[in-house]
Amino acid sequence: MTGENGVTGAAATDSNDWRVMVRLRQAGMARQAVAALSAHQVEDEVRERLGGRVALGSDDAQLVYLYTHTQDAAAAAQQAVTDLLAGHGMAADVSVDRWHPVEEEWEPADVPLPADEASIAAERARLDAAETSESLAAGVALYEVRVQLPSHRESVALAERLAAEGYAVTRRWRFLVVGANNADQAEEFRVAIERAAPADARVTVGEVGPTPFTAFELAAQSGL
Repeated sequence: MTGENGVTGAAATDSNDWRVMVRLRQAGMARQAVAALSAHQVEDEVRERLGGRVALGSDDAQLVYLYTHTQDAAAAAQQAVTDLLAGHGMAADVSVDRWHPVEEEWEPADVPLPADEASIAAERARLDAAETSESLAAGVALYEVRVQLPSHRESVALAERLAAEGYAVTRRWRFLVVGANNADQAEEFRVAIERAAPADARVTVGEVGPTPFTAFELAAQSGL
């Protein structure tokens, strides 16, 4: 992605990702910081020392991110960034985060991940409860299952069937959207809807967008 400063951001993350977050104390310095770090080849330094790669980017005027796939590489990048920016007279606060596979968000590196299946299940249950509470308080679904049908007739038939089974369904031409209160519920709905839908239907899951009509629904309205 490209941020407001025109700097290319890092790619999508997975459960092994680590992030070095650089918060520059002077606003508007992200582009200069990225240029300085690129010129000093932080990626090459970390690769040479640890065999890791660093993805460097920014989507903010004051923040710079470096992404790695190991904790050691993140620690090396943190030290390299701290030294190089200091050498360029740029004051910054540098921290390391780890991608949390259950929370699906960045957490400080010292926050432990669930160590066993029971811990993972408990963490998922806590997250589901928090998302459901947020969804019910706001009165809107946080997630949606999106279904693209090959014909209008099939979309009508599936919408009627799902509504009769108690799902909250929105239909737009050949498209259906079913709301869910949390990520796990959305996945459960996806599995059930795939079983009920025609074999050539396309069923996906995603978070609900910030506008009353998601991009998916807008596309559906146009009859695409």
